[in-house]
Parts: sequence; C-alpha cells; structure tokens
Amino acid sequence: MKQQRTAANVLNREVAVTVREHSAVPAHTVFDVLADLAGHPGWGGAEASTLLSMDAPPGQALAGTEFTSTAEDSICRMRDSSVVTEAIRPSTFERVTESALESKKNGTPADWLLVHRYEIRPDGNQSNVTYTCRLVRATALPGMLAMFGTPVLRSLAAREWARASRAGLQRLIAAAETTARA
Repeated sequence: MKQQRTAANVLNREVAVTVREHSAVPAHTVFDVLADLAGHPGWGGAEASTLLSMDAPPGQALAGTEFTSTAEDSICRMRDSSVVTEAIRPSTFERVTESALESKKNGTPADWLLVHRYEIRPDGNQSNVTYTCRLVRATALPGMLAMFGTPVLRSLAAREWARASRAGLQRLIAAAETTARA
C-alpha cells in the first residue's frame, strides 16, 4: 500500500462505530463474499456513499492483498488505498485503508486512516456478523464531518455513521444470502 504524506491528526482520539447483523447463511459464505474483492462494487460502500471503482486482484483476498477504490457521497470524493491485514476464513476479515478525501463544496483535502474489521461467528447454519470501523487519523474533517471533532456533536455524527455502516453490512449479508441461493 502506497503511504500518503499526512499533516497532524485533528482528532483528539480515535473514533469508532460498531454494528451487528444476523445472517441466514453460514459464516463461510459471508466470509467468501467479503473476501471476493471483485464483488464489492455490488454491495460495498455505506448507505450514503457510492463505490465507483475498484482495482483488485481476482480471487479471494488474503492477508497482504492490496487494492484501490474510488467512491463519493454528498460531502466528498474518496480515493482509497487498502491492504488486507487479516483474513482468517470464516471468522475474521480486516483491512486498513488510507483514504484521500476531497470536499465537493470547496475542494478541501483530507487524509484519513481507517481500519475496517468484520468478525463472523457461526450460529448453527447461520451466522452473526459484527463490523467495526475505526477512524484512527484525519488531517481534516470536511463539511458535516467536522462534527467528529466536537465532543458534544461526536455522538450525533457517530449515530449517523452507524446507520450508514449498518446499511452497508445489510447489503453484504444480502449478497451472501443471494450467493447461497444461486
């Protein structure tokens, strides 16, 4: 993963959100859909964002697999460079993403470091999936994202982030359930 040069961290502390969902398919099916990077454009991205492109090697991603993607939402455009840091079938998938954001309103740039972790636990022939996203470092918080920098507003921003993250997790589970039916 190509390292980006970043300025000082504007966060006083790491910001994280965790969401959980139940899946009607086994853990290995959810993991296989998650580890198939080529399939991410079909379900990836949070509710408010659109995954525009992905450049990834074919097949199941393993620890060390690197890939890039672009996305946008109503606030900014993102160019991401990611590396899979953990891929233990069927229970754990984690990636670290360096994201270069640009505000749509005024072009303000920001560099973020995010850690995305999926933990998949068997529940008979079904599974429970926990997704945690940690914003570890940010050089700026453009637009409405500035709420993460204000302690009083951080919880409101985190709730919205959780809502969007849950929508993305629900699309992952729907994709896994569609795969199982095929």
